[in-house]
Amino acid sequence: MPDLKNYREVGVFDLLSAPLNPIGAFDAEQFKQDVRALIDAHPDDKFVAVDLMGLDFVYSDAYNAFLQFQHELSSKGGMLALLTNSATIVDGLKKAGLDRKLKVFAFEAELMSFSLHSQAPEEQASLPSESEESEAAPVASQNVRSASSMDADERRSERKTGHQRRFTKSFNAITKDDKKLAKQGMAMPFDEEKSSGATVLAIIVILIVIGGLIAYFLMR
Repeated sequence: MPDLKNYREVGVFDLLSAPLNPIGAFDAEQFKQDVRALIDAHPDDKFVAVDLMGLDFVYSDAYNAFLQFQHELSSKGGMLALLTNSATIVDGLKKAGLDRKLKVFAFEAELMSFSLHSQAPEEQASLPSESEESEAAPVASQNVRSASSMDADERRSERKTGHQRRFTKSFNAITKDDKKLAKQGMAMPFDEEKSSGATVLAIIVILIVIGGLIAYFLMR
């Protein structure tokens, strides 16, 4: 039997065009022949989808054909999927109780996304995990310091501290004595005000005394 030409590959799916009868309705019998020819020609392909875009409804014989190949493909670990954005077809599948048995995609991009996720577990299983890589890699003893790490520590200890790094002491390391000094420092401005006021008062008294002596001598 010649290979079919009315399908294309979309991800892991062989997306088959919906066969139509002369009145433009879905042809279930032709669909069975097309899917059978596709499976026989590609026995390793486990995922088949039928493109129902542009169709507003399908008859019950189409549902029976869908279920027939869904059972066959699922036994091989695959599926039969439907590509449609028709609310009428989706509602018909729900009423027939087939929405839990048949996978429905609204866009081809969803077929691609499903394909990527269906392949991801196999690819990840073939790759070593991060924990395996860390176990396989040789781990240096942490109890022995290497010469390079000691040299790095020495360079850090010799590094000069710039003016922007003046405060090297942690604020959490302030002792009780430092706190007392800080409190005393807060009181210092008031002490300075008292001492400056006494100085001014003494100067005024001296000036009054001098002025009085000058006036006394001038009046004599």
